[in-house]
Amino acid sequence: MNRVIALSVALLATSPALAHIELDSPTVRYSNGTSVSTEVNKHCPCGGGAGTSTCSGAVTSDPNRSATRVTTFAPGETIVVEWRETIGHTGRYRIAFDPDGADLADFNQNILLDIADPSGGAGNTGSGNRWRAEVTLPSTPCTNCTLQLLQIMNGNTSQPVANPTGSSTYFQCADIVIRAPGEGEGEGEGEGEGEGEGEGEPGEGEGEGEPGEGEGEGEGEPGEGEGEGEDHEHEGEGEGEDGDTDDDDGCSQTGDPTLWLGLAGLLALRRRR
Repeated sequence: MNRVIALSVALLATSPALAHIELDSPTVRYSNGTSVSTEVNKHCPCGGGAGTSTCSGAVTSDPNRSATRVTTFAPGETIVVEWRETIGHTGRYRIAFDPDGADLADFNQNILLDIADPSGGAGNTGSGNRWRAEVTLPSTPCTNCTLQLLQIMNGNTSQPVANPTGSSTYFQCADIVIRAPGEGEGEGEGEGEGEGEGEGEPGEGEGEGEPGEGEGEGEGEPGEGEGEGEDHEHEGEGEGEDGDTDDDDGCSQTGDPTLWLGLAGLLALRRRR
């Protein structure tokens, strides 16, 4: 009887524990349904597919990336990862990153967090079985990257897990994209704007003809005709006075016969008197 009891205890100690995890944020690749029985977390490296729970088989990659359950983050962003421990056990939690795909070897090379999972089913948030942890994503953009959450159930809470192969493990993955805000948006905007505007040489047609063509209207020497009125003014102003000054020519005295008749009449009157 004692031997049977001892054997039973030994089997319980070495049998795989039935602990489970469900990733809440970021969005998990495989939906876990509504109960523990529908969880998809037993196959290496992301919970679904053909891998084993110990990653010891030939399948350690999962190409089944979701097209509709993708979360986008900024390069180097610090994010909050949230999950629930639906059945408690003892071991480690590990969060890792694959920049291109979902392959165990790449996850092992990019570990972002490794913390203890103590016994019992309580989380670290003070709210039942809920867990929360912050991790900082790489600064290199990627469009096919994956975040992985592991629960390693080996009873060792002090030893970080470099490689879960050989240990009973539960798996969850999130398909993510790392892209700078606005990157790739608006491509091609404005293409062809203004095409054909301003065709021809700059200023074509402007200023046709030689500069100043037509300027200087009023042919003849500059000032020709200017002052003509002034000459007339002098001619008029001097009329009458020129009789005294034009004696040298004799034109004024010999050219008017009425003047001589008037003078002759005056002389005749004086003689009669």
